[in-house]
Amino acid sequence: MSFDLRNIREISNEPQAKFINQLAKKLAKFLNKNQTDKLESKEDLYSAGQDIDTVVKLHSFESTNTFDFLTAYYPPLEPDGDKLKIWVRGTNLGNTLKDWAKYGRTISLHGDAMLLDGTPFDSGIHTGGTKSIALRFNRPTSENENDEYIRIVDSSDIRVNGITTGVSYFIRFRVFAFDTQGSFTRTLIAKYDDASNGVLIQITSDGRLKFIIKRAGTEYRVQTDAGELATNIVYDAWCTYANSGNVSHIYINNVDKSLTDPGSPTWPTLTPDMFIMTREIDDGHIYGDLYDARMYREKVVSSTEVGYFNTNKWTIANVPYGAVMLSDYWATGYTIGQGYTTTGYTTAGYDT
Repeated sequence: MSFDLRNIREISNEPQAKFINQLAKKLAKFLNKNQTDKLESKEDLYSAGQDIDTVVKLHSFESTNTFDFLTAYYPPLEPDGDKLKIWVRGTNLGNTLKDWAKYGRTISLHGDAMLLDGTPFDSGIHTGGTKSIALRFNRPTSENENDEYIRIVDSSDIRVNGITTGVSYFIRFRVFAFDTQGSFTRTLIAKYDDASNGVLIQITSDGRLKFIIKRAGTEYRVQTDAGELATNIVYDAWCTYANSGNVSHIYINNVDKSLTDPGSPTWPTLTPDMFIMTREIDDGHIYGDLYDARMYREKVVSSTEVGYFNTNKWTIANVPYGAVMLSDYWATGYTIGQGYTTTGYTTAGYDT
């Protein structure tokens, strides 16, 4: 609302000043009425700024590692810039997640997932403090329950459509509910390329892990036995499909599971983007924790490689546990003993 400050003082009796004052009043009244008519409610007040919601979250995770300068470290295969097309880790909050596969993908984090200590999982890179971190989705106490998920923008190199050798998916997870959500099976990974191609990795209400590849219009469907999964347990799950013979495998914690046909699923159809921890935007959400999710395209991970990964927790290369070389790790020093003593610079003065 506008007004003339000159109106708060005594008005001059001079005719021209009185005329100007009256003219200013009429102009102000006209301008105020013109602005008021634009409001939906004449009693509303509108600010010129944009209203936004902000939040600051403080976490106190601390991890340490003792370098003994004796352990031999070996580099992982991943990221390889070739077969590993998707690598998502549950290690940060915000609107986006880091693309650990190094392709610069748009990986958006929706809702209000919670970062937490991933105990009892131990990734082997910390000797003290917090051993692992995970993202928890769709907890019942969240205002965004059943609206929390990860979405990866579609591109040709993350599709089932066009594969010639095969494809492998890995996900490290922990769940707290098996019942259907929104009348749909809870889904760990979903990718609808088109009406003829896609992938679903789901958890059924009776504790099965279900893996379905749809390629060139044909479904290749497998599931584990009932009761294979339990709540509040961390699982490493590999789902592999080979074009040759259309052979699928599900490995859970390094065990190649016996499989049956679960029958045809209901496919999501809203978008070709990939979803993690949900079937699509509105249904099939997972209440649980995500540690790690990957896709290897044109790579059928073997049982031997699954075993390597189960050992070291990081890579399908043959590397011992606790010996995976990771970037941005460093050490300030390590005490190996007395050094030399007052005996002098002789053999007796040194520790072995």
